[in-house]
Order: sequence, then C-alpha cells, then structure tokens
Amino acid sequence: MTKTALLAIFTLPLAIGGCGNSDSQQGAVPLKNAAADDMSRLCSSIEATGLTKQCAVNTRDSTVHVTIDSFDDEAARNVCADVANRMAQLTARFSSQWMLQVFSQYRSDKPMATCPLH
Repeated sequence: MTKTALLAIFTLPLAIGGCGNSDSQQGAVPLKNAAADDMSRLCSSIEATGLTKQCAVNTRDSTVHVTIDSFDDEAARNVCADVANRMAQLTARFSSQWMLQVFSQYRSDKPMATCPLH
C-alpha cells in the first residue's frame, strides 16, 4: 500500500490534534526497527483522527501512549475502543500484540484506559 493510500484511508473529517510524536510519556524510547516505524506511522494516523493530543510509542513494553484532554474514565475507554477500531486495518498485520494506553493530560501517572491494537 502506498503512503498516499495510507494517508487517504486515515484522513478523517475531524480536526487534527496538532501534536507530533512526543517522548514526554514516561518510558517512551526512540524508534529503531521496522515494527517501531510501523508504530510511528500508526501514531501519525491516530493523531490525524483528532481524538488525541499526543501519541508516543514505547517499544520496551509494546504500547502506544495517547493523551486526551479529559479526566473522565468513560471518555478514555470510548477513545481507546474508537481508536483501536479505526486503526484495525493498519494494525492487523503486526506480528506481536501492541496495547493502546490512554492517559489524561491532567493525570499522567497511570493510564485511564488500555485496549489491544488488533
């Protein structure tokens, strides 16, 4: 699939969150392998949905951390499920299980929601 096709698939009529990959989440590490590159592209696609403010990949524990502008656990669970469903086509070919963790910009000590990226 071409880069243009990927962009077309994930371009949504929502406002873009406006933040790039961030290493501000504790444990985020630089991306160094093909799987991590795929996850970086995934982060860009997640940010393009407008549902999140930041996205960072943690290759040590196979997680993608996103930050939302809310402190509501139910909203975090909804964002987690929505993002995982929207990204399913992109994540289906990943060889290992990755998890999406949703953090609040007001409470970054622990994730408000966690769901598998499948």
